Amino acid sequence: MECVFAEYIKFVDDFLTNYYKILLDSKYDKNLVKPFIDKYIDVRYYNKYSSNEDNFTQRLNKELNNVAKELMTTYEKKQELIKNIFALFSYVLFIDGCTHFSDINILLKTLLNDKKISLTYSSEIKKSLTEAVKNYINKKVEFFSVFDTDEFYLKGKKYQDHLYLIDLGNKCNLSKLYSDYAIDKAYNSEVVLENRIFLTLIMLSSKILSEVISLDFSNNYIIDFPASLFEKSKKIMRFLRALDDELLKEKISIKIYYKDYKKYTRYVKELISQGYSVSLELDETYNTNFDDLFLFSNILVSKKYNYYDIIIDSKDVIKTNIVTV
Repeated sequence: MECVFAEYIKFVDDFLTNYYKILLDSKYDKNLVKPFIDKYIDVRYYNKYSSNEDNFTQRLNKELNNVAKELMTTYEKKQELIKNIFALFSYVLFIDGCTHFSDINILLKTLLNDKKISLTYSSEIKKSLTEAVKNYINKKVEFFSVFDTDEFYLKGKKYQDHLYLIDLGNKCNLSKLYSDYAIDKAYNSEVVLENRIFLTLIMLSSKILSEVISLDFSNNYIIDFPASLFEKSKKIMRFLRALDDELLKEKISIKIYYKDYKKYTRYVKELISQGYSVSLELDETYNTNFDDLFLFSNILVSKKYNYYDIIIDSKDVIKTNIVTV
């Protein structure tokens, strides 16, 4: 599993395609269905097309209605089919967890008997739909069960409202033969730190996905990134594939220290140009040079440094989020 979020989105896309293939049967037309699915995923999972409309259902309905209007203009002879595709999406909101329902069998019965939808369903179609929907719901549960672990957990430190530093905690029962110092040293060794990052990215991706499914897009996260990875090009790119999704790139920021940025400037800028979010923590090597600070999603600065007040007073010049640590 390289990117949790991307894999889940494909899972949803595949289900919705199958949902319409079953219900539309011989009338299925990818050119009419795909625009609805793409718009749904953009609004549902990427929070795109945000407006003054706070109610998710109403905002989604507005966007899907716009899709329907555009398609009916292009495909004038298929207006009735487009209306049916639009109407069927109201049930997707229940199936995909946007809106609560108490009984899946009642929901499917309501769908199949909806008089606003001018489709007829054979017994085979009804059976296929029931199997597909129940399988989808069960698969969603199985998907998240993969991330259940008794050994590791995410622990967070609040930096600002909706901005957290995330680290990986462990509940591993290690032999009493080892001292706490030896265990901590091993846990924070270079190789273990690097592998911890990968597990952190996977678990944090799952957490963000759970939040998004609950329609919560408010939180952003920062994780410490071992500078040693910049010396291992294949390994770093393999790890960053876990973030290979536009929402995760926005929600998860990798944190580096200023001294490491100066050493790996070209590499860091390349990652930023590829859409990855990078946060910069200023350290004892920082010389109050504002060049490039605007590139970073967050600038972290400690009150212990003499330049702290300069940074705080220059927020409008730096033009990025300043975090006191």
